[in-house]
Amino acid sequence: MRSSQLYQTLATSLFMLFLLSACKKDNNSGRNRNPDDNNNGSAKSINDSIFFISKDIYLWTDALPDSGTFKPNSYSTPKAMFKALMSYKKDNANNFLDRYSFLDNGGTSRVLQQGIAGDIGFEVGYQTQTTLYVVYVYPGSPADKAGIKRGWKLTAVNGVTSFKYGDGTTDELLNNAFASASATFGFLKPDNTPQQNTLTAAEYKVNPVLYSHLYDFNGTKIGYFVFNNFLALADVKTAIDTTFDSFAKAGVKQVIIDLRYNGGGLLETAEYLANKLVPAAKSNTEMYSQYFNNNVNTNNYSSYFRNMKALPYYPTRNWTDIFYAEATTYRTAKFQKEGALELNKINFLVTRNTVSASEMLYNVLKPAMTTKLVGDTTYGKPVGFISISFGSYDMYAVNFQTKNAAGEGDYFTGLKPQVLADDDYTTDWGNLADPLLRASLVDMGVPAASLGRSAKIIGNRLARTSANRLDATHFKGMIQTFKK
Repeated sequence: MRSSQLYQTLATSLFMLFLLSACKKDNNSGRNRNPDDNNNGSAKSINDSIFFISKDIYLWTDALPDSGTFKPNSYSTPKAMFKALMSYKKDNANNFLDRYSFLDNGGTSRVLQQGIAGDIGFEVGYQTQTTLYVVYVYPGSPADKAGIKRGWKLTAVNGVTSFKYGDGTTDELLNNAFASASATFGFLKPDNTPQQNTLTAAEYKVNPVLYSHLYDFNGTKIGYFVFNNFLALADVKTAIDTTFDSFAKAGVKQVIIDLRYNGGGLLETAEYLANKLVPAAKSNTEMYSQYFNNNVNTNNYSSYFRNMKALPYYPTRNWTDIFYAEATTYRTAKFQKEGALELNKINFLVTRNTVSASEMLYNVLKPAMTTKLVGDTTYGKPVGFISISFGSYDMYAVNFQTKNAAGEGDYFTGLKPQVLADDDYTTDWGNLADPLLRASLVDMGVPAASLGRSAKIIGNRLARTSANRLDATHFKGMIQTFKK
């Protein structure tokens, strides 16, 4: 097994919500809450609703049993019932396929659609079995305000100085520290100077643009852009426009998009970024198509779903109308060129933490222009959700699959890179010693000799992220919003 196959980011749950928004669709931020489900009776009622509506809209509905066989009300909680229901879909080798569907309490919607996080703002990862490093820091977060950077070694957490990957005690230590209101961390900077900070969790606006830079190698100009979440377009459009406009003015013809820890998000943002990157000649050609089950395609649903109003601001519109419109009227999205950037090549930096909307961005551009993946095989999520609320739960059951203009979209085991390279947590963003960035620059024609030394390869390197609790990074997927 290649060492890079062991690489995963410690941002434990980039929940695969590949928030698709074909056309100009509004975020599903309104709630259609059912009665309180804290007692057993109402929980059973919600179990029924979730079961029958899943049968209507689940992409793989043919794999689900009937209610008499499954007995949804035999489960004590909706989460237990939903997890059992989603386990029925298997792949050709009879392995569990649906790694994607989940229920949550609205936290995913809050981060992705409102862009608000409430934590300390950084993630760490195991460079080896016993060494932890800062993987990334969100701008404006408590960690950022303390000056903490990617590439710093974590030496202590609340006084504990010994860590071990896969050890329950270390996992508990990290989880408690990152989930607490306040925790103390010790660091060792790349220049070997120590720093200690007591960080207090706070709300901050998530900025997914972690770094951008324009490289000029003897006249060869290459843009570099680190993008960590597909949040609502309104929250990231200005940053994207500013960066790409500067690249265009500089005459950039090649761009590196760093998605190595990007777990996906809203499709409206993925579409916008695709339109910034695609050649103008591809405007009005197909970007992607989405595929639903036959119930949705034929507008054939149970009474549970037919009688369910969509949102408070759509008092006369049912969910069935929205699903049917997505499967028919808005089934295909087309490129509409944005901005003046005209590229002849794009490289995407990826790892197994590159999920959903990130994978889709590469997949839709692949038939339209010269693109490459650099790094490791991605997570593998070509499917997405339209979220629906039940009581205190938001249901994210896989509703649709996306395919590009060439009909490609079955990458359930991930997208394999054309250029193999290992991640490394000891280098900060933009450092030419970073193996992924370096491999991409060489692939774009920059002589390796002009890039200086590569990062020193540490024996038994692991590069795997931990199980922290940064809400802003726990989403893995693609969620479809819809047009008013």
